[in-house]
Amino acid sequence: MVDHDPKFDLVEVKQLSNNYIDAATATWQECHDFLQRHPFAILPLGATEQHGLHLPQNTDSLIAEAIALQVGKKSVGMILPTIPIGYSWVWRDYPGSLTFSFDTLRSVIKDIVVSLDRNRCRALLILTTHGANPQPIKYASRELVDHTSIRVLRAFYPNLSQIITDADSTTWQASNFHAEEFETSLMLYLHPNLVDMTKAVSEYPPYSLDYEMSTLPMGALSESGVFGDATVATVEKGEKWFNRCVANIVQVWSEFLDLPNDESSDLYEIN
Repeated sequence: MVDHDPKFDLVEVKQLSNNYIDAATATWQECHDFLQRHPFAILPLGATEQHGLHLPQNTDSLIAEAIALQVGKKSVGMILPTIPIGYSWVWRDYPGSLTFSFDTLRSVIKDIVVSLDRNRCRALLILTTHGANPQPIKYASRELVDHTSIRVLRAFYPNLSQIITDADSTTWQASNFHAEEFETSLMLYLHPNLVDMTKAVSEYPPYSLDYEMSTLPMGALSESGVFGDATVATVEKGEKWFNRCVANIVQVWSEFLDLPNDESSDLYEIN
């Protein structure tokens, strides 16, 4: 098995370059100096929740952090500590899965933005890799627009349908997927030592309108926790798709930073 690649870790990385910095390991003076030059920040937002029997529960957090680091390297921004818990109510019945309430996550995001505003940050990219997180981000951003000077861009796998056109499996239902070919391939590329492909399965649970129309959690639909086919995941696809994800987000982040200061934008595209 391939060893873990440290280039995707923020741990022990301090001053990364002139265009990005790790806020957690930098000093306050280094953060101050960086924001004077580049008043922009990148916030990775993940989750701690079940990802089948072959992936770790922090899969979303690991992917979000890796993408954030590469986006920072290829564009600009102070990279903030990854938020490891999201809105994961649908997995509440799986041991080890953790969730903030919708309102708690919204409040956490608002508090972070207010903190950044006091430090003269003027634009924030909130990069999430968990499908239930964009809604709390959206409403937190709306509530802040009249009270802070920060413009917020939220990104969740923009243009994903174009990224995975060469996938060997289909998504479970419309834009819903979990622990399948896409996420497993990304993890095989980023953290192969944390993936156990001997336990990867293909599962397409029967779709239920109760899930869309009521309070039925996704855990009630799946035996394994997988929604799609994880068995066809490969390192090669993971590398290719990861780089496409990074390129897409770099493009929209760069375009966002070029907007006039009185304009704001949201990005929420999954297919």
